[in-house]
Formats: sequence, structure tokens, C-alpha cells
Amino acid sequence: MGYPIVITCDRTMASEYHGLLFLGFSACLPTGVLPDLLYYPLFCPSARHRKGRLVCAPYGIRKIEAALIRAGIPAEEIIVAHPAHINRVVSKETEVLLVSSNDPLGMGPATSTFTELWGGEGRMAQKLRHLLTAKSIQKQRPKVILGGPGAWQFSVYPEEQKRLGIDTVITGEGEHSVVNLVASLRSVPSQSPPPVVAGEYVPNEDIPDIVHPAITGLVEVTRGCARSCDFCVPTVRRVRSRPMESILRETQVNLRENTGVLLHGEDILLYNSDGLKVNGPAVVSLFENIMKVPGVSWSGASHASLSSVVQSPETITGIQKALKWGTREHPGGYFQVGIETGSPRLIGTHMKGKVYPYAPKEWPEVVVQGMKILHEHSIFASATLILGLPGEEEEDIRATIDLIEKIAPYGSIIVPLLFTSMETSKLAGTTSLTLDKLTPSHYELLEKCWLHNLRWLPVIWDLYSHASPWAIRQTIRGAMRMGSPFVAWKIRRWARKRGVPAGVYKNSRNS
Repeated sequence: MGYPIVITCDRTMASEYHGLLFLGFSACLPTGVLPDLLYYPLFCPSARHRKGRLVCAPYGIRKIEAALIRAGIPAEEIIVAHPAHINRVVSKETEVLLVSSNDPLGMGPATSTFTELWGGEGRMAQKLRHLLTAKSIQKQRPKVILGGPGAWQFSVYPEEQKRLGIDTVITGEGEHSVVNLVASLRSVPSQSPPPVVAGEYVPNEDIPDIVHPAITGLVEVTRGCARSCDFCVPTVRRVRSRPMESILRETQVNLRENTGVLLHGEDILLYNSDGLKVNGPAVVSLFENIMKVPGVSWSGASHASLSSVVQSPETITGIQKALKWGTREHPGGYFQVGIETGSPRLIGTHMKGKVYPYAPKEWPEVVVQGMKILHEHSIFASATLILGLPGEEEEDIRATIDLIEKIAPYGSIIVPLLFTSMETSKLAGTTSLTLDKLTPSHYELLEKCWLHNLRWLPVIWDLYSHASPWAIRQTIRGAMRMGSPFVAWKIRRWARKRGVPAGVYKNSRNS
């Protein structure tokens, strides 16, 4: 059976990740690091489907589906399809194929970092190519529209858009722009759609509630970010906090196929905030209300800012109490946070808002105190660093190395990324950092991070995966135990090949 409107994604996004959404970041590992035979069963098992229709789908896709239905398109004309079953649902009746991609050309910061270090091809780029060359798509030639977080990459390589057969790329928010484009294409099928559409701002009241479940029960509670870091994409979007009624409705939708809810926002602690001032009662009430919904057995959040943590530790206490983190049933919580650098100078240059209400010179202490507060509340952080920010000097790298040493006692995973210039950020057009430009101090910092991870990764994994099947838990734990020291060894090897003295690592190995 064919459908007039087919919505899908590449295979790396069509997974429920054993109920552990953060395993989805493993898609940033390039091909060759793990063979598909191991990678997909362990980290990215196929999502459930019913006759090709995804049971749970990526949240962004669910928003577009909801927007189309709200615009008056009958639900039976739309399918959110599993990419492995695309030939089953694309037919001569298919007018439009909507595709979501996180990293269509493998240019995202994490993917580009790992491909620089390991070689190979970005896995998301590979699977997108496989999807778009499917037999049914090549035969029926529906209009192909691509959006998602990685859509900006085609502004760097527009020739790739044509090569992949993509008619239109939509950057930014899609609830209005996708609906308008689909309506136009269906009314005049013979027209040539615009190659690029800049997605327009969607007012809070126009953001639709999802109508079918999202992967791991994801619910968006805020959109946009007010911290205005130069390197980041969400900072160019105005901040909106979703109404509690909408959040609770989406929670009920997700509970059809999930047992809990993961709340998403660029900084969960700024829900219903006044600018960058934490509204503690509103944040705690948010989690309390979620946990009162019948059927919710767990909840969590995707991102938080360390400056918000330090600004309002009592809010962290309230969240811990509401979610019972640190108990046998819920041994730990997890936030993604951005450290980015230990250099007050670079903070002042590129991300003054990140440290607000504190001064850039206070950033290292904010990081230490924030990580300490999280650790004391059984919350473990996955923290990003950015190597090679524009204007970075030797003293900035040394400051970051010092900071990593100071947070060693606090449970966390440190993810060092090579700076990638993204076209929709304020640093568009600047020079990205590549492997051949790494300095001895960069290599020392990389090794520091992986030695830190070697200590904490198995501990955090045991807590994070405590409710997962034993075989999956132990297999991935074993891979982590073997993989982390191997990465540290590879870093030393890369450094030696580039003439970096072995003595650079003496202090790292003895710490």
C-alpha cells in the first residue's frame, strides 16, 4: 500500500536504543570502528514497526506529522515509515517524501571529530545515501524534502543535494514551512520546488502536540536557547517554554508505548524562566507533575547548564527528590552539559551567556562547583569540550587541561570535539580544526579526557543501564572497558606519528 505523504529518517535514527536514548550518540562513530553486524544489535537495534509504520519515531518527525494533520491532511494519507521498509510504502501514489537527518554529510562536530581521528565514513551519511537510493524512491521519484538538525550542511556542499536527489532542504523550524511547501507541491505537482527554504519561527501557540509516541518518550519542554554561544545552532532560535498542559498531553501519548518520559530542552533548568534566571519552583513542579501521571515509572532530562546548576542547587535537590535519583530503583540521573573550554578568555569571546549570571573569569570555578553539585545529587554528566575555537592559544588549552584535572573526582564522561564551523551558527565561515592542526597540548588534552572516561564510563554505564537486559549491559560494558584504553593508546600513537614527544603524556599517565 502506498501513501501520498511518507515521512522517514535514516536507519541510525530508527531505533529505540534499548530504551537508552544516549546510546543514539554512538551513530557518530564512523564506519569501520565497529562492523554493522555488532554495531546495530548492540547500540542501535531496529525500532518496532507495524507493516512498515514506526511504533515510536524520532520526536522531530512526530512534530512534522502532527503539523500536517493539524493543517487538515487526513491521517490515513500520511505514514511515518521505517527506512528499512521504504519500498513497502513508497508507490505511485506517493507525492512527497519527507526525510529527517541529524548529520546528512557527516559534518557534525562529533562525527567529524571521530572521522578525523579514526577515518571511515560518517555512519549517518552512509545510511542516508542508502535510504535515498532505495528502489521505490528511484522508480517513483516523489518530491524529496530534507530537514533536521543537519540540514545546514547542504549550504556548504550544495552539489551534494543534487547528487542525492533532494529537491528541497529546509533549515530551521519546520512546523509552518513544511506544511506550506507540502500544500504547494500537492496543489501543483508539476512545479519545481525551491532548493532551499529557511524555516520560519513558530510561535509557541502554533507548535502542535505530537499525536503518536516518540522514541524513549521524548517530550520537548523548551525550544531555543538564550545563552547565545557563538558556535551553537539552537542559540539563533528564540526561547519558548511549552505549556504544562501540552507537556502532559504529550506524556499521555508517549505512554501508549513507553514507560517514562525524557524531557528535552537546551537547559532544562530554564523552563519558564525569566531570561537566564532559574525559576526553581516551576522546574521542580514540572518533574513532580510528570511523575504524578499514571503509568510514568521514570523521568529525566536531556540537557542542563552548569551555570544554572550553580545558580540554583536547591532546584537540583528538588529534581532529585521528585525523580528519586540515588535510590535502588533509580540509581542515577544524567544530563548533557557543555564545558567547552577552561579558558575564561575564550568564554568571554565566544560564550559570555554560558556563564551568566557569573563573570567569564569565574567559569572554571562554576564548572567545578556545578559538577560537584550534580555528583552529590547522583546526577552524572556527559560533558562536551571544543578544541580549536577561533582565537584559541596555548594558554587556553592549558587552562582546559587544568580544569579536567579538577573535575576528576566527579562522575562524568568528557567528550572532546574538534571545532566545526556550522553555517547556521554565529561562527559560520570560520576555520574548522582538523587532525593535522592539533598541537602537543591538544593531544595531551585528548588523552586526559579519555583517561577520565576510562575511570568513569563503566561506573556510569552500570547505573544508566541497570534496568536493561543483562546480556546487553555486560556486552556493552565489556566493549567500553576494552575500547577506552584503546582510544587512549591511539591518541598517543597519533601524537608520536606527528612528532609529539612522549614526555607530553607523562603527567597524564601518572594522574
